[in-house]
Amino acid sequence: MKKTITLVALFLCTISFAQELFIVSSNGKYGIVNQHGVVVIEPKYNSIVNLEKITGNWSKVQIDNLYGIVNKKGGIVIEPQYEIINDFNDYRSGWALVKKGNKYGFINDKGREVVAPAYDSIDRYDEHTKGLSLVDSNGLKGFIDKDGNIVVSVKYSSIEKYDLIRKGWALVKSKDGKLGFIDKTGKEIVPVIYDDIESFREKPVEIETAATSDAE
Repeated sequence: MKKTITLVALFLCTISFAQELFIVSSNGKYGIVNQHGVVVIEPKYNSIVNLEKITGNWSKVQIDNLYGIVNKKGGIVIEPQYEIINDFNDYRSGWALVKKGNKYGFINDKGREVVAPAYDSIDRYDEHTKGLSLVDSNGLKGFIDKDGNIVVSVKYSSIEKYDLIRKGWALVKSKDGKLGFIDKTGKEIVPVIYDDIESFREKPVEIETAATSDAE
């Protein structure tokens, strides 16, 4: 009886996040009950955030400073293991950026890890060139495609945006400071062996005119 009274009190104080489910709190921990007051998820999480609109009846949960995902029946979709789970569809449709061991990767809307957390940073797709995302690992950069495959090996100390100097090319710098060009498949069009590269453009010719003096 005591347990029932506690559940009812919690139920009256909750915020609905689905038609028949409610987030409840007890002793600073959060869980879920249904419309009959039956506990679906025991209050054991530090937080519960609804993701239903994007993922279909999923919620992000936190325990011991790690995040995971549960479904509306209380089943574990992803064990709490990530330091961060970003919103789905932010970087790519159907994917969410995650952080684990201070490295970034992606999970998809089926709960699978599609890009293992192996990168120090991941830029949004299409920022540098269409269909690719710039990644960084231990100070070296490369590109992954929208399937998470490495297109440009993660081995350059810097990669400039494509098309700045020549359409379809990007200027890259190696670890030892040498320069060259790659195309969008990662092929080195110009070997990365040069100390300096400048765009060849016509420049106005400077004509020096010698000063003359009147001869007497």
